[in-house]
Order: sequence, then structure tokens, then C-alpha cells
Amino acid sequence: MKQSKIILRRILLIIMIITAVIFFVLHYDSKEYSLQNEQEYINKISRMTHNRAVAVGIMDGDENIYLEYCDIAGKSVDEHTLFELGSTTKAFTGLGILNLQKEGVIKLDSPVTDYIDWFKPQYKGRDAVVTVRHLMNHSSGIPVWTISLIPEGSEGEITLEDTVRKIADVKLSHAPGEVHEYATINYDVLALIIENVTGQKYEDYITETVLKDVGMNESFFRTSDSDRQRIFTGRKASFFGMWQYDAPTYYGNTAAGYLVSDTNDLVTWMRYVRGKIDFNSFQITDANNYYAGWNLHPETVHHGGNNPNYSTQIIISRERDLGVFVLSASAGDIATRIADGIYGMHMGVNARIGLCVSGHELQDFLFVMGILLTLYIALLLDYRKKKLCLYGGIMVLIVLILIPVISRISYRFMFVWMPYSFSVMIISILAFAIWLIARGREEK
Repeated sequence: MKQSKIILRRILLIIMIITAVIFFVLHYDSKEYSLQNEQEYINKISRMTHNRAVAVGIMDGDENIYLEYCDIAGKSVDEHTLFELGSTTKAFTGLGILNLQKEGVIKLDSPVTDYIDWFKPQYKGRDAVVTVRHLMNHSSGIPVWTISLIPEGSEGEITLEDTVRKIADVKLSHAPGEVHEYATINYDVLALIIENVTGQKYEDYITETVLKDVGMNESFFRTSDSDRQRIFTGRKASFFGMWQYDAPTYYGNTAAGYLVSDTNDLVTWMRYVRGKIDFNSFQITDANNYYAGWNLHPETVHHGGNNPNYSTQIIISRERDLGVFVLSASAGDIATRIADGIYGMHMGVNARIGLCVSGHELQDFLFVMGILLTLYIALLLDYRKKKLCLYGGIMVLIVLILIPVISRISYRFMFVWMPYSFSVMIISILAFAIWLIARGREEK
């Protein structure tokens, strides 16, 4: 029996090593890509990272360019294929606020309590003065983990106010205005301000005053599960692939992540941004280059977005009429890698892919390794040591219980955003802990 366990452990170790080597070898490409083969560049990254569907919209001078990739049988992608935008939605919310400022309805340096009287976050035991501008540049002090408080539900089941009330008296992680901390829910608070001062639902106001003004006639907000029928099906990572996943609806987070659009509309949006928004007027400091839904740099403005089963990236030049918007039907940061490469090509710089592993793919790889490591440890232990089994199992259970407590992120939220393999790993570890406790309680 002992000899067989040793052999199984060695086999598992060899499997883990071979899996790791193959994984990283398959995610490396040494070729250089130029503007003449940008489609090949998109295809290569998509295949390497198992991104099943990608749409790219490019504004270059007077020319609109649309590139696509899809390897799902029976499906195709073009400039009218709809994807969720994730956090690139924030720029539309930010523009809504700026428009209301120009109309004199909102003052950026006024406290949020002028518009939401019950919004009283705490800092060091006292009510903190959070302004609209603090929300716009993510310096409110609202902690990043508050994203896990956003309730699930469609329009009619929950309201935007339900979401904001979750953080009405939240303890801030720093004094307002001092530190940039990207917290999605900042923009949900901005959306509620829009609702309170206009008397309209957020999505109706932005549609009428921003989308229609821009000319984005094919775009809309996903406010219910039924809206998924109009969108290209998203996917998430699991066991070295991408698998279809219908993520829950978070109506209370519409303003921060649930605009739906296509590259046809988004090229129109990029032209609007270049011609109508004066980024030089934004107040930027060395410590914070974020404002109104944009990351601002001397040469570009950009923003990325992620939902549980979609990702996006926009890059716009501040010097010339050049912009790239990438939509992907899977989560991760590959939309960013594609956008960076395509933008560089149009600036005259060839691109190299090199080692290319999306964040979600890397998570999936680590979770699979975690499952195999659990099996390895199970084969390594001496089950004759009852106390060791009992106490070890209890310790593992305690760690599993403390993970959401310490991180302040629920397992439900993790299961939605993480690859499927995360759930399998947690279940495997839980089963192992229970098995250890059961063995430890057996009589000798």
C-alpha cells in the first residue's frame, strides 16, 4: 500500500510538471506582427488564450476599420455583434455627470449629501465629506471590496438605491481625496445622483442625453436576464478552455458595467470623444490620473472593462485621430493585450506577443494545480496519526471559513467571477478536510 502511494504521488508530480510546461509553451509566440498582418495578430492571441469571439473597432483618420475573430461553430461576429462593456461603461456615466455640471444642476465639489441626504460614509468614527469629484476620480475612500455588496437581481427586483444603501455608512479605507482606490460602486453612487436630480432612471437619462447625442443607436443597457438573448453569449475560463456562462444580472451596477454595444457604435463613440471632450480640463495629480471614467496619460486616454464573462479595452490618442476598441466574449485582460498591439501597429510600432496568459487563464491554471496538489497531499499523509488528521482537517475548515471573512468577499461572488475550476478546487479541499476529520475521529 505504501509503495503504491509513492508511485501515485510521483505520477501526480510528473503530471503537474508536464501540465505546467505545456501550458506555458502553448502560450508563447515569438513572431513579430506589423500593420499588414494585424488580423493574424488577433487570431493568434485569441487561439492561444481560448478567446472564442473578439471584435475590434479602429478609428484611424477618416477610416473606420472592423476586425473580428470567432471560432464557435454556427456563429459569426461582425461590427453589429453586441457585447457587454464592463467598466468602460463608466465613461458614459461620467459624461452624464459632466453634462449636468454644464447645465448647473450638479456641482462637482459639492458633497454627495446635497443629492443623497442619507449617504454618510464613516472615516475614523465620523461622517466623511465625500464630493461628486471624489466619486468621479475614485478617491472617495470607498473600499474596492464593496463590489461584492452589489445585490443580484433584474430591474423590478432591486433598485439602484438598494445598491447604494449597502454602503451608506461604510467605513472608508482612507480620507476622501487623499488616495486613488478603484471602487466600482463609486459610479453607482453617481448614477443615483443622476436619478435624483433628473427624476429619470439612470439608463433612460443616459440613453436620451448621451447615446442618442453620440449616435449610438444599436446600444442599450442590460437590465434583466432576458436581455442576454440579444447579446453574443459570454464565456469564462475552466480547465484550460472557455465555456459558456450566463452571469447573473446586477441591475444596481448598471452604471458601472452593463452598457451593451458593438464596434459600429463604439467607433462612433471614439470619434465623439476625440471631438467633444476636453481632457485637458480634468484635474489630474501625480497620485491620481483617473477622471470621469478614463485613465488619462500624456499621449493617450484609455480604460479597460471586465464582467464575469466579457472584457473590453479602449485606447484613444490625444495627439491624432486614432482609437481602438476591443470587445471579447470572455473575461480577463486579453482585450487589453490585443488593443495595445493594434494601437501600436497603427502608430507604426510592430508588436510581439511573447508570453501571453490572460489573468483568468492563470487563475484557472493555479486552481487546477490546487486540485492536483490536494490529491498529492492526500497521498502524502499518514492516516495512522489520528490527531494530526483531526487537527489538520479542522484547520483547513477554519481557513475556508476565514477566506470570505478576511477578504470581505463572499463565496457566491467568487463563484460568479472566478473560473469554474475555482469551485471544483474549493469543493475538493472541503471534501478533503471532512475526510481528514472523519479519519481522525475513528477509533484506533
